[in-house]
Amino acid sequence: MMRQKLLVFLLLGLSIFGACTSGHRLGVRYLDRGRLRTETIPTDFIDARGGIVSPHIRSVKFSRLDSVDFPGNNPDRMKIHSTAIELDFTRPIARYSPEYYTAYTVHHVEKAIAYYNGLFEGRIDFNALEDYRDLEVMFGDVPLFSSPKTFIFEAGSNPSPSLFFHEVGHRAFWYLEGEWPKVRFGGLSYIHMGLLEYFTVSLNDSPVVGEDFLPVKTIRNASWLYPYPAPDSLRLGTTMSLLAESYPEAMRDPQSIVYRYWRATTETYKDFLDRAVDNHRGGMIVTSTLWRIREQLGRALTDRLVAQAILTLCIYYYALPRVCFCITRLSKIKDF
Repeated sequence: MMRQKLLVFLLLGLSIFGACTSGHRLGVRYLDRGRLRTETIPTDFIDARGGIVSPHIRSVKFSRLDSVDFPGNNPDRMKIHSTAIELDFTRPIARYSPEYYTAYTVHHVEKAIAYYNGLFEGRIDFNALEDYRDLEVMFGDVPLFSSPKTFIFEAGSNPSPSLFFHEVGHRAFWYLEGEWPKVRFGGLSYIHMGLLEYFTVSLNDSPVVGEDFLPVKTIRNASWLYPYPAPDSLRLGTTMSLLAESYPEAMRDPQSIVYRYWRATTETYKDFLDRAVDNHRGGMIVTSTLWRIREQLGRALTDRLVAQAILTLCIYYYALPRVCFCITRLSKIKDF
């Protein structure tokens, strides 16, 4: 009996600390196409004193989400309020602890930055936007509100790495559009989003975006066929309906974060709900097409083709008008 009790105790200990670091390694879990996967990731970015050492991340803090405000009832001005939780990396990392989710975040943010640096030969300066070097990781019940500098996890969740690859993709594309080489995507259009999301699914080696952090009804899947022109099912109004259907209890509470976000969005963009395409879901028209090409050509070649196509967009928008002007002037010269 004593041996059985000891065995049970050991098994419980393993289940709790099953994600503990071994040297500079950490076991993590995540969802991939509905299946729970396990992976061992390096944690060599944690120094001997328990600090985070990274060329792209200046600081990381962990907190618990308290509330969310929408100043002026505008969803784009969302303000998150939280209470800080002290991190301690000098002890073994327990699965689903604040340290676990922080290490999981740092690893995948760095992985995404390295991927984009490889695609664009290190010409994207991820340190150019200073604010995004300070990350916040937090526990909260609205992980769909994660952003490039704030990552929200439900306790005990196993979010797909697509969360980080998507958010770092925003930072990369802001740089491509605003700093170098100033590609004109037309703002946050679904061309912009479709190209960005291709890199998300390619790096993740999975067509699914959003597992265990987006509501099931709004998860995106590049293996599905998204027709063009964009059907009504990809309009912003449909997305907001799917959001409401995903949170029936929250939608009955006018003070809930989800309800207030839904109300702010539907009131602010009431004139566009039935006309505007949701750029995240509409972008899958482009992403799904590129994913099919990737299935035929492989990741390396397709990644390179898409990256070069983006740079070609820059040449098209900036060089073509000048070429056309020169040809017009030359055509007026006698005997040309």
